Amino acid sequence: MKVITSGEGYPEKRNILVNADYHYINGKKKNVYFYLNAIRQKILKKNKIFRFQYVPGLLPANVDVIHLFNEVAISQNKWVTTFETEIPRVLPVAGMVKTENPELHMQMKLVAAPACVGLIAISEVTRSIQLRLLSSFPAYQEMIASKIRVLHPPQPLLASQPRIVSAGKLQFTFVGNEFYRKGGAEVVLAFTELYEAGEIDEGSVQVTLVGDLSRQHNIAHGQFQDSEAFCSKIEMSLERLSIFQHVTFMKSGDVIARLQQTDIGLLPTWQDTYGFSVLEMQACGCPVITTNIRALPEINPATAGWLIEHPINEMYEYEIDSLQTKERIRKVLVEQLKVHIMDALQNRQSISQRSEQALERIRIEHDPAIFRQRISEIYAYEPLETSHRIPMAG
Repeated sequence: MKVITSGEGYPEKRNILVNADYHYINGKKKNVYFYLNAIRQKILKKNKIFRFQYVPGLLPANVDVIHLFNEVAISQNKWVTTFETEIPRVLPVAGMVKTENPELHMQMKLVAAPACVGLIAISEVTRSIQLRLLSSFPAYQEMIASKIRVLHPPQPLLASQPRIVSAGKLQFTFVGNEFYRKGGAEVVLAFTELYEAGEIDEGSVQVTLVGDLSRQHNIAHGQFQDSEAFCSKIEMSLERLSIFQHVTFMKSGDVIARLQQTDIGLLPTWQDTYGFSVLEMQACGCPVITTNIRALPEINPATAGWLIEHPINEMYEYEIDSLQTKERIRKVLVEQLKVHIMDALQNRQSISQRSEQALERIRIEHDPAIFRQRISEIYAYEPLETSHRIPMAG
């Protein structure tokens, strides 16, 4: 099968480039909008448009399907898109209500057209957000909703046995290149407070943090960013306390090797559309402490890990409207993180039990073979000009 993609980045590798028997063609630089967006963003200072259209006359022969990520195709060939939040994806325009944006209306027509044979939501939350968007477009609602599939990303198992936890030092690992957005500061605060209160020491825990400390901007905080003084405080704790080991960057293989020796993973993230690192941690037999935003409750249920609970908005995210709100949420994240850390220390058998459940859910819910089969079924659908409906998958 010949499949055109709009790139070969991490999202495509995790969700599209999954079948060694297929011939994938990277159409990124054959996409008209690759060039139009460069002009729009760099010269005209306008929003990026998430469209894909092959340069006329350059489409390879005998293409079976186009499979995009977060984009809509302008094509007579059948196409599929995998998406994280909403499809079409349209960036905000100042002074304009999203549902009144002409770009959104134009792309809705493309999604409703017969050439679009599948919309793959990466989580149930993503499907819920999409259905809410469609409720504002009743003319397209039913036909587009019928195309939606929920298909969680595939993840091979990286361990064969659940973690056996001894009475010695517990190993914790945080991985997040965007250190502050992913909750690295909250990890440091929680362990520092427990250390200074005498609840933990060098003999009971070791905390490895992988992430770039220079990535201080946190998109979840909007205009209410952390101060330089706050970031300096976090960095001083990392240097001062021997329970911490910080690494700016680690190769993927080294990360996996580290996780395979980790008792508990950490992702108290402020914003994530999914949480791919959670899958990798679980596949290594490493249960994870996460926040409860977006897809995280789906992939990190209480049986397989620990959830930090805080109210979320209609987009399943934390609502930060002031510095006071941010600090209030941070306090909740740190306090609950401390509770889960101490629970693990005092009830080590629960780590082994969660490790077993984490491996089981990866085996059942993220099986790469089943994922490839379902993708193939979506690709195989032949659209009918007389109907926009396609049968729902089980």
